[in-house]
Amino acid sequence: MLIDTRRVVAVRCPQCGRLELRDYSLFELHSSKPTTIRCQCGHFLVEIGRHSRLYKLHIGCIICETQHEILVDAKGLIHNDALVLFCPVSDIDLAMIGRAERVQELLAAEGDLLANVVVPGAIDSAFVDIEIMREVLGRLQTWANDGQLYCGCGNRQLELDLFSEKVEVVCSECGGTLVIYAEREEDLAAMEGLQEVVLKKGAFTCIDSADFRYRHRV
Repeated sequence: MLIDTRRVVAVRCPQCGRLELRDYSLFELHSSKPTTIRCQCGHFLVEIGRHSRLYKLHIGCIICETQHEILVDAKGLIHNDALVLFCPVSDIDLAMIGRAERVQELLAAEGDLLANVVVPGAIDSAFVDIEIMREVLGRLQTWANDGQLYCGCGNRQLELDLFSEKVEVVCSECGGTLVIYAEREEDLAAMEGLQEVVLKKGAFTCIDSADFRYRHRV
């Protein structure tokens, strides 16, 4: 029986924002030397090493701007078609690892916001409040995963622009834009109670704690 030993890891580069998909062999992971994957820009992405019956992964996080250590059961990595690894702080998807076909399917179906991030330079700068920003991004990812974040024109493949004080969710089809401020606790309070968020076709809407309030379908 022919056993497919090739796997793919999909991860967002914290430095340039590029979504990288790299393949590797399971046999590489049995080496005493960890397998290191870097972005095309040269920045570190993932290091995978064997640790007893576990695989130890060090993954660069685009949100926390640091590396997270994640332990994965060796059998799970070998036998599962795909695994999704999450940031332990914000629950944002950090990476997907598994068979190429399944990883591609998950990226297409999940509506992963970070797979469409357009980085205008704010990733390398300090956020006004990193904890508030993590919470905002976590809620956006939850809405996207549940199919509750999309544009009124019907497009569900949205782009995410990160700035130091806000997030902009943009529809590439009609230009509809939702701005969410992430500066203080009151900005989080403005998001409370929203179960479904629909960008207005070709229009600008805003969620924040100041003068503007987003109201679903208003």
